[in-house]
Amino acid sequence: MIYLDTSAAVKALVDEPGSDLVRAVFAAGDPLVSSRLLRVELHAAVSRRWLEASGVDELLARVSLVGIDDDLLDRAVELGSGLRALDSLHLATAVDLAADIEGMLGCDRELITAARREGIPPHPACG
Repeated sequence: MIYLDTSAAVKALVDEPGSDLVRAVFAAGDPLVSSRLLRVELHAAVSRRWLEASGVDELLARVSLVGIDDDLLDRAVELGSGLRALDSLHLATAVDLAADIEGMLGCDRELITAARREGIPPHPACG
């Protein structure tokens, strides 16, 4: 299972550098997991970029979404990663799932660096 960050998920929807590599991961059919934040962040990205929301719904159907609870919020604070708030929540979610994931598919260098510090390797498509 691969943890999917929003930075990589957007590349699956938009043509930009690295999109082909991320789309190849989706095409391979590996199980993907992410925080429920992914849904909110992708819909926000779509509205900012004037894209079709149907692509978001199709992408989200391929991803297992993990809920956010008080323990996760506390873990995000405890990690003290120096990341932006939503990235801190993605990192905390990935840390919680570390035993079940092969790595993180994310294209945000700061988040990938923080994940590496927590023992979570980057997926080669972005890392």
